[in-house]
Amino acid sequence: MCHRYNAHVSPEKLAQIFDVVRILSSTSAEKDLFPLSMGPVIRLDAEGERELTSMQWGFLPAWWKPSARSKSRNAFQRKCFNARSETVHEKPTYRNAFKKRRCLIPAVKFEEKTHWFGMQDSRPFVFAGLWEQWSDGEETVESYTILTTDPSPPVEAVKHHRMPVILPDDDAISRWLSPDIVEPQPLQHLLRPYAEDLIDLGEEKSGRLF
Repeated sequence: MCHRYNAHVSPEKLAQIFDVVRILSSTSAEKDLFPLSMGPVIRLDAEGERELTSMQWGFLPAWWKPSARSKSRNAFQRKCFNARSETVHEKPTYRNAFKKRRCLIPAVKFEEKTHWFGMQDSRPFVFAGLWEQWSDGEETVESYTILTTDPSPPVEAVKHHRMPVILPDDDAISRWLSPDIVEPQPLQHLLRPYAEDLIDLGEEKSGRLF
């Protein structure tokens, strides 16, 4: 699982790197992000153009209501900050978003087992994500989850069994965002471990989880 990452990149730089057409307000993330934090998200707008916005980390499906198992919204979201890429298209929580609301989650590094991982040249990258909008008539929440996969060698070396799905290039990013793809098969090859220039940036023993 990925429960901490950093996306401290200016909205303008993210827009330049990832071909964002429109920047919405409150998209800067100056600190490390944890579940329930507000983080930057890139999605397609109604015209099919990329926009950069801010959402809450921890997926909340449109149909969610308080129940005996999940009495509060935040309690549900704390269980849904990651989604397994192998089964995400089948799960009731995520399957509709998988077809219609795929997104990009910008980052510069992420933490697993107190070790930080990032690109060798320190460039920003994006996780594969899903987003959703929930409303109870009085409040509206836009939220997201990060897809995970098996670990690549650098992550496996610290004895961790999962890592975020990193989209490796422009073609993968465009394919992931494409509204024309609604079935899982054409996307499966994107949901694999990334190891090309991912490196272990070192250990931080004082990091908190939530």
